[in-house]
Amino acid sequence: MALRAALRNKCGLSGLLSLRSSCSSHGRVCASPIAQQRNNSTSPKIKVDFDQSTGVAVMQMQSPPVNSLSLDFLTEFSIATEKLEMDKSCRGLIITSTQPKVFSAGLDIMEMYRKSPEHCGEFWKAVQEMWLKLYGSNMVTIAAINGSSPAGGCLMSIACDYRIMADNPRYSIGLNETQLGIVAPFWFKDTMINTVGHRTTEMALELGMLYNPSDALKIGLVDQLVPEDQVLTTATQTMTKWLAIPDHARQITKSMMRKPTIDKLTSNRETDIQYFVNFITKDSIQKSLGMYLAMLKKRKG
Repeated sequence: MALRAALRNKCGLSGLLSLRSSCSSHGRVCASPIAQQRNNSTSPKIKVDFDQSTGVAVMQMQSPPVNSLSLDFLTEFSIATEKLEMDKSCRGLIITSTQPKVFSAGLDIMEMYRKSPEHCGEFWKAVQEMWLKLYGSNMVTIAAINGSSPAGGCLMSIACDYRIMADNPRYSIGLNETQLGIVAPFWFKDTMINTVGHRTTEMALELGMLYNPSDALKIGLVDQLVPEDQVLTTATQTMTKWLAIPDHARQITKSMMRKPTIDKLTSNRETDIQYFVNFITKDSIQKSLGMYLAMLKKRKG
């Protein structure tokens, strides 16, 4: 399949941003890009449990330590989502994390540091593909956010139909790109506008804001807060309500709402990739990434 072939070519912006405060909002910096902490490439980073009796699949992200969105991770995610999409008996998808305190810390910085333009381009294409698969899915998609979800994790969350977050003030969610001197691409911006409105998005993106669960609920970035041990159970219960709606009516309505945003990216994918590659390969940006990695290594030591 063309998608699979494209994604398997080894070679972006949400993830960079996530690294600043990915695991928690204590002010601690997550060391998600440290190479030695990555999963072995042969270890599954995505686990899918599909209950045919309910038509609901639960996708668990299991890439220690913080579900960084590496190329391998994104490839697995898109392939797994595509397989579920093609199975007409699968009507709903719940996405959650097996990692403590974190949903996803965002893109893996090591995919963008000292990599060739070709690699960076393929990596960014995989990021696009993840969003397109999720944002345009015919399935009901619910994000069961059981930890912090900055940057790329936030993008994944707001690409879903509904978001349930653990009510823990130590967790955070948001698109915090500008804090690292990076600009969220237009489709990140459009997705957030569609979720929380123009003015809130403008403030959030310019200031690179990360919201605690309570504030995220107030602005509509998440739809519901529950105790941490009830996130998945609540998502399962909520899914039942969504699946009570006839699929064709819900799917057409969803497409009507989201198609303009999806079309905007699909018609500008190559331009978006080239813009990202030109930006991320600049000497000044690479220098900043190197300094950031050195800081992470020092803190870890």
